[in-house]
Amino acid sequence: MRPFLITSAQAGKLPRWGLLLLIALYVLPGLFGRDPWATQDAAGFGIAHTMATGSVSDWLMPNVAGAPVAEEGPLPFALGAVAIRVASVIVPGPQHVAHIATGMVGASGLVLLLSLFWYATYELAWRPSFQPHDPLGAAASRTDLARAIADSSLLVLIATVGMVTRAHETTAEAAQLVWSCAFLFGVARSLERPRRGALCAAAAVAATATTSGLVPAALLMSAWLALPLISQPFRLVARPLLTLGLPVAIAGALVWPALLWFGDEHSRAFLQTWLAWNTQQYGWPKAQALGYLLRTGPWYFWPAWPLAAWAGWRWRGRLGEPALALPLMVAAVFLIAASLLQSPGETGLLPALPAIAMVAAAGLPTLRRRLVNLIDWFAVIVWTFFGFAVWAYWLAYLSGLPPRMAFRASHIVPGYALEVSWLELGLAVAATLAWLALVRWRISRRPPMIWRAVVLSAGGLVLSWFLAMTLWLPVFNERNTYRGIAGQLAHAVPLGSQCVAADGLGLAERASLAYFADVRFAATGGGNSCDWRLIQDQGPVARAVPYPEPGWNLAWEGRRRPNLDERFRLYQRSGK
Repeated sequence: MRPFLITSAQAGKLPRWGLLLLIALYVLPGLFGRDPWATQDAAGFGIAHTMATGSVSDWLMPNVAGAPVAEEGPLPFALGAVAIRVASVIVPGPQHVAHIATGMVGASGLVLLLSLFWYATYELAWRPSFQPHDPLGAAASRTDLARAIADSSLLVLIATVGMVTRAHETTAEAAQLVWSCAFLFGVARSLERPRRGALCAAAAVAATATTSGLVPAALLMSAWLALPLISQPFRLVARPLLTLGLPVAIAGALVWPALLWFGDEHSRAFLQTWLAWNTQQYGWPKAQALGYLLRTGPWYFWPAWPLAAWAGWRWRGRLGEPALALPLMVAAVFLIAASLLQSPGETGLLPALPAIAMVAAAGLPTLRRRLVNLIDWFAVIVWTFFGFAVWAYWLAYLSGLPPRMAFRASHIVPGYALEVSWLELGLAVAATLAWLALVRWRISRRPPMIWRAVVLSAGGLVLSWFLAMTLWLPVFNERNTYRGIAGQLAHAVPLGSQCVAADGLGLAERASLAYFADVRFAATGGGNSCDWRLIQDQGPVARAVPYPEPGWNLAWEGRRRPNLDERFRLYQRSGK
């Protein structure tokens, strides 16, 4: 690797008020002021709500109002259930505050994620071996450089396109991001505090097992065990890994399966289903999975992956350096696993994202000015255009002009009349002005700090996310919530505490109807004795006249306005 030098000016501190403001604008929008959204967000909320209102078995066997969900571990939803319980004590009564409580858990988790990621990067960048060679004594101090690298890595993580929506959902995938960053922090910390770091990393592995399954936990553990083979500093602290970290991780991962195994036959059947899901996720590489990775990865990991590729090239002779070895190993195992998924999706890409962002930060000190300017201009053009489009379509939605834009915008939720919230409008205007001021500062001042290359990328994504979650939040909420259809059902047919059998009902719909309309669904496979039956039709059949259901009388039929290819039918048993 060619030598480089970072001066005190280049390691200048990112103003803390600016960083905290950016984090607030990133974390808070999208978690509050909305209902649980279809599909994964509402389903995840439904598991937490069922736990909070159910029995001990609901905490051990995740389910949505009686429909088992063996594809998820209980840990993240148990945290949400605790928050719901606390909220019900603070705000007693039938008010719908449970989703606000889970939103607060999500916000806390996202802040914890960003904090752990910052400190993990700081621990690695602070090491003397990472510091540039400085025979003249002109370089920045170790603390200043490590802080600048950590600030830069956080900006890269915030700027990465693939994380913003998934991190704001009530899902196991969002929780797994927290555990991945906790693992990175624990392993990085183990270089200075071997036992404490090993315990933290082991706890993250155990949490992963009870959140995303045994395979992701095994991937983290395998990356941890492989580090001493490629990095000499990790070799020096390998003993606590083997004597403390590995046993604690295994013991923690087995607690929940052991509780199921020593339970009744239903819990053992749930455990077998969960174990089968773990083994069926992965197999031999398929062209579909590889194609998805090549097709989705470039935009999903943008702008982290080009910077990470640059870092790998510049540090190619020192890949055993902990600041490179740890994130590269974690990213490698998750990307390889993503190529082996039998049903490829964002779930396989998301855990690799923090590690790729950490690698990207290591390349920023050596980034050439031409590349910095290219990244800056790309961010300015793309995010300014995107912000302009958000504003333009919003104004067209309200005014009807120009007609073509208004027509396209109105098709998001046909027939929905958007009302202007002056508070949200004022916040959106302030965010837009802040973006313009940031662009002007970056272009006119040309600051020398190493984080200058990613500050516009982070600011632009935060602007676009903030505009979408303020100006367009009522529209998106109307499109993705089931509160309206639940209100129609509750108003038309007061079910009370009567049993309702579900037929073709998705998890998101089941969770929303149980929450907003207090529908008491029968457990899956146990609705034969119910006097009520709720059917969900999807696709072309939802537009056709329904066939009579022998032995049942149609009591109610409803649709969600955003989706005409979705119909709900409630039947009552004949003679009741």
